[in-house]
Amino acid sequence: MVMQDKLLKLRQRRNDYSIVFSSPEGQRVLHDLLRSAHVLEPTFDREPNVAAFNEGQRNVALRIMSILQYTPTDFVGIAQEVINDDDGR
Repeated sequence: MVMQDKLLKLRQRRNDYSIVFSSPEGQRVLHDLLRSAHVLEPTFDREPNVAAFNEGQRNVALRIMSILQYTPTDFVGIAQEVINDDDGR
């Protein structure tokens, strides 16, 4: 029963994220997160603490994409949308 509960919670989380990020507003937020969380650029910084912080931000955005079950092909498409987005920073 414990495994079924975990599976149910995982499905519900995936559904919740899908609802939030499938709207146009959610897509804009996701694009902003990808832009600001160093997903499309290196996280390196000469200062180790800054690099670690950048990597933590990146990890959050990648977790969202993982929960949404984005494939590498999906990621390439989203990255292109973010790059082409004129509303950027």
